[in-house]
Amino acid sequence: MNFKKIILVSSFALTAVTFSTVNADEIVKTEIEQNNHPMGYYNVSTERANAPSDLNSSDSSLPRKDAVDLASYQSWMTQADFNQLKAQGVKTAVIKLTEGTYYKNPYAESHIRMARNAGLNIATYHFAIFGSTSNQTTANNHAIAEANYYAQEAKRLGINPKTVMIEDAEYTPTAASVWNQASQNFTQQLKNQGYDQIRYYTSKSWAENGTLKPATFGAKNFWIAQYLYGKPSNSNLQNTQYGAWQYSSQMYFANTSQKKPIDTSIDYNNIFQTAASNDVYRMYNHNSGEHFYTMSYYEVTQLQKAGWRYEGIGWQSATTKTGGVHRLYNKNGGYHFYTMSTYEKDELVKKGWNYEGISFYTGGTKPVYRAYNPNNGMHNYTLNSYEQNSLIKLGWKNEGTAWKSY
Repeated sequence: MNFKKIILVSSFALTAVTFSTVNADEIVKTEIEQNNHPMGYYNVSTERANAPSDLNSSDSSLPRKDAVDLASYQSWMTQADFNQLKAQGVKTAVIKLTEGTYYKNPYAESHIRMARNAGLNIATYHFAIFGSTSNQTTANNHAIAEANYYAQEAKRLGINPKTVMIEDAEYTPTAASVWNQASQNFTQQLKNQGYDQIRYYTSKSWAENGTLKPATFGAKNFWIAQYLYGKPSNSNLQNTQYGAWQYSSQMYFANTSQKKPIDTSIDYNNIFQTAASNDVYRMYNHNSGEHFYTMSYYEVTQLQKAGWRYEGIGWQSATTKTGGVHRLYNKNGGYHFYTMSTYEKDELVKKGWNYEGISFYTGGTKPVYRAYNPNNGMHNYTLNSYEQNSLIKLGWKNEGTAWKSY
């Protein structure tokens, strides 16, 4: 994602494109795969040469290092590298998933896993092509197809619907005149696919000349790339009218496994942060008969891959962390149990159950009913009184209200 770092030195018609980035010590040459572009590839500027070529993460005079963006060109990164990003103040890893309707980042899954392990927030981006056209209808159709492609890959990777999804708008072979309307189609189709936390990455010039209009999409939803002639400073922040500012493609983080630069941004308005979701998802295993309840969309996706059936939203958790529900796992029976009772939790742990922590929180006025199946030892939890009564007729034991929810 760098708008001012690229000098093109070979034709795009080749199988691969070589570009050079200016470094204080050397010229670093990188080979770019065809149809797999880093953010900022098409926004070439001769002014880039005047921008500082390398910044150090230990420099306290720089703007905050809130977010980094990563693609397959950061395939060198290890878990220790992600841990270092977290330790040095990074809050969010923005990871490329797709480009056009032809490319999926093969390192996205491992990057997401390592970022989560490090405690980083996850956001994702799509490098938009929108048809290499000046025809609005063609661009709109491509935008819809790309939104579907992006959303499908996000779902495959278990990306929560409340995760921030970013349109990377910079591809100059697509005419400037079609971007606004095509981007609206892209946005609507992502929402149709269940992803409604949408942001827009583009150059300062595109935002100011109307190629992508802040008035249409909201200035605070814009992530602006602009590299200054002089070193950026936390006492002279730029682009504060937008949501975030990518101020460098040449940030060198200390103690990483390789000395390679990473694009770095300051997030003025927490635009990369995942919106809060208090949905408790319900899954069903038709082989064992177990119902499983989780707030983790990643768990939902992994269970679907294993053959479980998604049954929608069971209820909603409280947004405040009070009245926690404990989750336990019976490794012998292969099923879970949920309870607010610390006593029940402790007694089951004594009997060999694995304690898996707080699963969600309680509150509200709606009773969540609990029923027990004496034949297999499993419990069912539901807001639906008809479901509860039907199970009781089938021989389940009514254990009353487990907790109240929303």
